[in-house]
Amino acid sequence: MTNKALLAAITATCAAVTAHADPLPIPIIFSGYMRAGTGINVRGGTQVCAGLPGADTKWRLGNECDYVIEPSLNAKLVSSGETAWHVHFMPGIYRAWGGREFQTYSSPGGAAIPDSGTDELVARFGQVYAYGTNIAALGNGKVWVGRRFYNRLQTGINDQFLEINDGDGAGIEDMNVVIGKLSVAAMLNPRGGANNNRISVPVRLTGIKDLPSGELAMYVTPSVQLRSDDQVSSNKPAAEASGLAVGVYQTLNGLLLGGNTLLGVKMDWNGPTRNSRVVLQQSAFVAGTSIEGIAEYRINKAAGNAGNKWFGIGVRSDTHIAGPFRLLAEAGHDVVKPDNGGHTRNMTKLTLATAVSAGDQASSRPTIRLFVTHAIWDEAARQSFDPTSRLRQVFGDQKAGTSVGLQAEAWW
Repeated sequence: MTNKALLAAITATCAAVTAHADPLPIPIIFSGYMRAGTGINVRGGTQVCAGLPGADTKWRLGNECDYVIEPSLNAKLVSSGETAWHVHFMPGIYRAWGGREFQTYSSPGGAAIPDSGTDELVARFGQVYAYGTNIAALGNGKVWVGRRFYNRLQTGINDQFLEINDGDGAGIEDMNVVIGKLSVAAMLNPRGGANNNRISVPVRLTGIKDLPSGELAMYVTPSVQLRSDDQVSSNKPAAEASGLAVGVYQTLNGLLLGGNTLLGVKMDWNGPTRNSRVVLQQSAFVAGTSIEGIAEYRINKAAGNAGNKWFGIGVRSDTHIAGPFRLLAEAGHDVVKPDNGGHTRNMTKLTLATAVSAGDQASSRPTIRLFVTHAIWDEAARQSFDPTSRLRQVFGDQKAGTSVGLQAEAWW
């Protein structure tokens, strides 16, 4: 048989099979998040972001010197009655403009992601896991295995994770129990050494109806090191202390000016290190303006008197002007007091911004903002700046600095 005849026969066979095959459509949901921007500082050069050394986070508006790109694909593979089975993929990109800028974004496991050192945006899989939902035998909950963003309880204007257990693991999630929804997981890092790992077991109980307009949530996360002798080198990894974190969070709806309230208390023990924090977050809506405020106090106790105390308070307003146009303002103040007797340091950050958004709500996205950010700090803060940070490189001889820029943000 000639090549042409063989090709014709194969084509005809494929066409016949295709004509009689039943289609197997797989519903795929495409969602995601992105932010990117550009800016300059008033002295000349790139936008500089301001964060107080020793503070747990910084104030976001007009103060994010990074790219975040997180497209997600979720495929529903099988369904039987109310139960459905999915796979979820999320290739993620994070890159700060400067390698050691003040960062709040973390990789699975909590480690800060460094600058790639190039002009390229390098992707990695932030999430890839399989799961089943509405499983009757599990209290209509979910079972999952893989790598995922997990147990994230996030604040708004300072983008802080009060709870976070990102990583590789498996778990049973949102099972209906008598008083709420129960979730239990086991999280590890299989990319580490074969003889040294750490397992955390986050336990979460949410949706506890303790008040007519509110709910209570409880998070308990013990962790312990898993280690063994290296049969090649006969060495054993250094011992690590066990840990325990306990967080309790009360939410209230409509208590003040039609907004939502979050009051949280968290204790975190890890060997000689002790962290305790109290946080209050409040939203409101007044005469076409959305308002969000947050106040937080955290005490860190560490060996060698190396801890500190941090207090942060901030507020953001977002006002609809007309059509797609909005006016935003944000003010945040941080205070850090070192335990080693060093001087207390302060920083205040102020931002004004105009925005064009795809809708008239504060949450409408995509949005593009034009902003001016000004930060003021004292001498103790100036002396504590990392010498390799852009804040020190540009404004290291000053007690204030200003940047101007544009930023796009979207979720879908």
